[in-house]
Amino acid sequence: MEAIPSRLAVRWRAVARAMAILAPVLCAWAGLAGATAGSKILFPRDTAVPRMVQEFAWRVVETHCNYQSFEREQRSFWAYRARAQRGEDGVTYSISVIADLAWRKTEPPGLIDMTIVDDGGLRLKALTSTFVVCALDPR
Repeated sequence: MEAIPSRLAVRWRAVARAMAILAPVLCAWAGLAGATAGSKILFPRDTAVPRMVQEFAWRVVETHCNYQSFEREQRSFWAYRARAQRGEDGVTYSISVIADLAWRKTEPPGLIDMTIVDDGGLRLKALTSTFVVCALDPR
């Protein structure tokens, strides 16, 4: 004779099934939220540039480049080249960023090259750009 499952056992199975479905979704959400918190420049996963320097690079784009806030929101910023080199004065990060409007292909993408030095504190050493004005001295 087969035992009839109790109501409590049926409920626990339903809860366990819902948790098994919901857990991966919540983990993915948490991962995305952490990835976009400080820097809106997308770096490769295996980059040599630490999170703190990535966030500093985004602040450089916000404060030194001539984008209106709505323009920054419309663009995608991608670090297509990011290198770290240890030297006498600390670690030097060379970062090249492309700023693209994916939906508007008539406008060329902006290219931003920056050099950031970490010598105990982060400082901007060099900044050049094309198709957008970026200046070493903030506006």
